[in-house]
Amino acid sequence: MKDPRAILVLRFSSIGDIVQLTSPLKSLRDRYPQTRIDIITLDDYSELLLDHPDINRIVHIPRGMKYQELKEIGKMLAAKGYDLIIDLHNVIRSQIIRRQFKTAKKVIYKKPRWKRFKLIELKKNHFPDEFSQRWLYHQCLEELLDNDYPVPKTKLVIQKNEQSEIKLFLEKEGLTGSYITLVPGANWPEKTWLVDRYNELVNLIVNKLGLSIVMIGGMNDGICSAIANDKSKQVLDLHGKLDLRKSLAIISLGEMTIGGDTGMVHASEALGVPVTMIMGPTNLQMGGGIMLETSVAIEKDLWCRPCSQNGKRPCYRSQQYCMTEISTSDVRRAVHKVLAL
Repeated sequence: MKDPRAILVLRFSSIGDIVQLTSPLKSLRDRYPQTRIDIITLDDYSELLLDHPDINRIVHIPRGMKYQELKEIGKMLAAKGYDLIIDLHNVIRSQIIRRQFKTAKKVIYKKPRWKRFKLIELKKNHFPDEFSQRWLYHQCLEELLDNDYPVPKTKLVIQKNEQSEIKLFLEKEGLTGSYITLVPGANWPEKTWLVDRYNELVNLIVNKLGLSIVMIGGMNDGICSAIANDKSKQVLDLHGKLDLRKSLAIISLGEMTIGGDTGMVHASEALGVPVTMIMGPTNLQMGGGIMLETSVAIEKDLWCRPCSQNGKRPCYRSQQYCMTEISTSDVRRAVHKVLAL
């Protein structure tokens, strides 16, 4: 196949998956330096990819589009002359859109459903040692890339002016000096560590390390309010108060990020900021895990892990041991290690 003139990549959600997407985008840009590479995603996540050097254009659509609307979007995009369509989501939404491209070559992501079923339900791991979500995306691109092509790190971009604005904002909020970004919330309760242990950890960081804490998260992350109660001015709770770009700017200026296996923690690594990741019901084969050599993941080797792909299945044991077995001391040691590195 000759080099394509224009590539359209489809991936609609979520934060973590779109962060991982930036790795194969780098590979495509290296392989096709003169080709236009566009991406279509949801409005909710398009700001993640602003100013990315490997993307020419971001097409974003509302979450609630109906069948006919998606079909019309597909027809409109098909008229733009894309000769390679890469569907890295392979859901109904992307299938409707890609079917409107009658002549373009299509590369379609295949989810490892059977291997994941065996790992979750039968506890049989047939994934290779090098597995990661970035690696899995690259398996989809094998026919386009050289066999020995290395899997790049993820990358997000925050501009200097965005950092300057957030510095002024933090100063107005009374926070100066170095801080650690805390992302305690998650889409699923099973992926959140215990509130009392977060409280112990925050006290250690503030009182022993002399660092401030900035907490970020969505409006519904009530765990942030529970952690912020009765804390000093060195703990700034910003959950529900920032848009996506400002949250990324906060992360980019922090010493490190602490949180679970969630999208904004993966975004931290893509910004070059190391993390301490507290992993409970998910693991590497579910697409989680760390990327940077300076990051640390904390997890317990339990027979019941992993119990679901994304951590949404309620725990069926008397307590959620994958989280309760992780002590404040475990996380404190990891934080010390990351700061030392």
